[in-house]
Amino acid sequence: MMEVDKRDAQLLRNAITEWQGAGLISEEQATGLHKTYTIRSADWQTITLYIFIAAISCGLMAFGSLVLDEKWIEIIRKKLSLTDSVISLLFGAVTIFLCYQGWRRKKGQPVFSLNRELFWLLPVLSTGVTVVYLGKSVNYFDGNYGAFWLLATLIYGVLSLTLQSRLLWVATLLCLIPAYVKLTYYLTDNSAYFLGMNLPCRMVLLSAVMILLGWAARRTHIYQPVKDITWSGGWLLLMISGWLISIFGNCGTWQEWQDLRQVHLLLWVFVYSAQCIAVLLLGIRTKDNLLRDLGVIFLLLDLYTRYFEYLWDRTNKGIFFTILALSFWWIGSRIERMTRITRNKKD
Repeated sequence: MMEVDKRDAQLLRNAITEWQGAGLISEEQATGLHKTYTIRSADWQTITLYIFIAAISCGLMAFGSLVLDEKWIEIIRKKLSLTDSVISLLFGAVTIFLCYQGWRRKKGQPVFSLNRELFWLLPVLSTGVTVVYLGKSVNYFDGNYGAFWLLATLIYGVLSLTLQSRLLWVATLLCLIPAYVKLTYYLTDNSAYFLGMNLPCRMVLLSAVMILLGWAARRTHIYQPVKDITWSGGWLLLMISGWLISIFGNCGTWQEWQDLRQVHLLLWVFVYSAQCIAVLLLGIRTKDNLLRDLGVIFLLLDLYTRYFEYLWDRTNKGIFFTILALSFWWIGSRIERMTRITRNKKD
């Protein structure tokens, strides 16, 4: 008898009920199918995930205490008279060794395993130390930190595509963001504007590039999680950047924003609200659950932000949240009705 968790059991019950209602199976067959599975008493997969999350948290704290603090590395440096370049080479060798070990483990068991995937956290950290000490050895080219963030991005990207690791690709995208930010600041001598854009506006450009890359990657034979992570990360960055623009506009400094009247930001607010609605409708139209959920979440965030900006001191709190609840109930009912109509058309 097959053991399933509660979520899968609900899916099986709904499927069997649907088949019986459509006349594909008889009542006796439905009863027999219901007896072919049982609900496991504990969801070990979820418990395992929580344990691994705890392991990652402890590992990161240990790494921060041992490496980022640099005390033990400085002690080794003084005793062995090591230079920054030598330390970089040593950690580079450790990275190569760890990647080889990870490749061997993956080759022996190609099926995805959370345990093996989390192993890639070690080369992620060792690569970071390698790049940091490489930068120190050349004084970061007189403060060009973005170049070394970009180097780390390229290393993570090559390793991820070669070794087919989700975690390494996440590290690639996370490094790409500070690399882009640092390079734009370096090119403008730390000016608040780059090509007339403040930081949130610049991030919109990066998110657009990520979305285009994700869209193009979906039409290739690249490792599937790379496509999904790039697509998801691009849209998430776009929504966060749009939300920040709706608050700060294109202001480059805190004082400039403080001196600006809120009415001058209304155009950005309308654009962002339209963006949220457009993403929501696009997700529904293309049946992309990610876009649909992002549209709903950030539309809610947009409404709450606008309330605290413009209405917190001017309206009754109970009336506002009542109107908000009714409006979202109406939106939900409309979406449910559209989904039901689409399902009936398919049937």
